Amino acid sequence: MLSPQFDKPEKIIGPGDFCASRDDIVISTLLGSCISVALFLPGSGIGGMNHFMLPFPMASDTSILSTNARYGVNAMEVLINEMFKLGAKRHGMRAKVFGGSTMFELKDSHDLTVAQKNIKFVFEFLDTEKIPVDSYSVGGALPRKVYFFTETAKVLMRFSRTHSDAITRREAQYSESLQESSRNEGKPILF
Repeated sequence: MLSPQFDKPEKIIGPGDFCASRDDIVISTLLGSCISVALFLPGSGIGGMNHFMLPFPMASDTSILSTNARYGVNAMEVLINEMFKLGAKRHGMRAKVFGGSTMFELKDSHDLTVAQKNIKFVFEFLDTEKIPVDSYSVGGALPRKVYFFTETAKVLMRFSRTHSDAITRREAQYSESLQESSRNEGKPILF
């Protein structure tokens, strides 16, 4: 789809999605408590972005071995591997991080919100992988719209002026679908 704002091809990603490209495109997403990481190799034109809701699978979910991007641990590895396929090298890779707004108050046994767990995870992951973070905008209570330009690694971000019930509903539904798939993992399919 051609972005009318930027006169470039635009790939819109949602929860559990990612995109990597060496073409001059815009990758965009709308974030609440989810996190998006824009990865790029400066000067190469190779860049990509993911969008994940939870850092790790629930205890009963075996999809940590999966190649999908619904969890941060998978989303980061899948994005990095896609960039390798495009010719990127780990040395020199850089990141920009966005999201983690407190859209709803789901807490775990450690009293962290989904947003706080995502923020903690992504910075620890990038530190472990020795990928420097050039910029970030995380936390708060407002949704963010993010546009990542793969050719230049430029990011445009804006906050929504108000809390979005639509994003809260979407993230709550997505969270419930992740929990449901986790509960059904390994069960026989009846037909």
